[in-house]
Amino acid sequence: MPENSESPYSGRLAGFREAVLPASSALILTHDYPDPDSIASAFGLSELLSFWGVPAITIAFGGFVGRAENRAMIRCLGIQTIPFALVEPGDFDRIVLVDCYPGRGNITLPPGLKADAVIDHHPASPPNPLPFFCDIRSNYGAAATIITNYLTEAGCQISATLATALFNGIKTDTSGLQRNATPDDIECYKRLFYLMDHSLLAQIESPGRDMEFFRTIHKAAESAVCRGNVGYCHLGTVAAPDSIAEMAEFFHSLEKLEWMVCTAVFNSQIYFSIRSENDNSAGIRAEQLAERFGGSGGGHTKAAAGRIPIDDNIDTMLEKIVSFIENIFGVAGIAAEPLL
Repeated sequence: MPENSESPYSGRLAGFREAVLPASSALILTHDYPDPDSIASAFGLSELLSFWGVPAITIAFGGFVGRAENRAMIRCLGIQTIPFALVEPGDFDRIVLVDCYPGRGNITLPPGLKADAVIDHHPASPPNPLPFFCDIRSNYGAAATIITNYLTEAGCQISATLATALFNGIKTDTSGLQRNATPDDIECYKRLFYLMDHSLLAQIESPGRDMEFFRTIHKAAESAVCRGNVGYCHLGTVAAPDSIAEMAEFFHSLEKLEWMVCTAVFNSQIYFSIRSENDNSAGIRAEQLAERFGGSGGGHTKAAAGRIPIDDNIDTMLEKIVSFIENIFGVAGIAAEPLL
């Protein structure tokens, strides 16, 4: 960058600062079941707001953290969070949403709650005029990339602990830079690599696992079928919805597959996760599937998800969903090949 040239982040950072300051307290909300990118982005924002002099900052989310690696991340990095149910939003001067967008299915907000700022990398259609500061970079692979650049532009030191969180957020959301990674994602990934604590990352990536994890793999393998280059599995009722994305990722590694779709029942809804290898329409397919059954869904080009309300017998609903999946992926009529 030429000397004295303006950073592409300076205008956005100034807008964000104006939206959240002055404040004596701030509430940072992630989506309901935060993944590493969401957790890291919230952690990074809390450090930035603290750097700017906000004395009381709370990170909250509406659901819980189920996946072992994500629980290890929060524990090993000492990230303080609180269930949204225990929070009174009116007690905070400012409310910031990160890695989510109001009105989307992945975050549950009480009616009338007004955000002061929204930072996200998922596709969204902000209203005009905007009622809040908004930085949506839907081409980015990770929200943690946006936050890393905010911190750098603000001159806020990135500690080894924070760098580990941000690196892990980018790594997981881009599948090690294999999926939806932009030049900015790659640059931040490289920068953070030299700042992070690699021993901490090793602890996060190799956590102890409970027996439910292995039961979930067993259920997924028993139900998994392939129709051409499209894989599908159903996990039954799960204890945590993030296991659905985890199994979609895992079974998508089956070498013959272009697509993997995983479904499960959680909280009286059918959740689903979609992965693709080369096709860039995962987000579109998720929207199609969710809208067909009155749910909500979306995502990125190669990774997407959603949820569908159960308004019928579960088995009947699943039959309808599987039939629709076969149609939109063009494999209707192809015999199912069981994995086992």
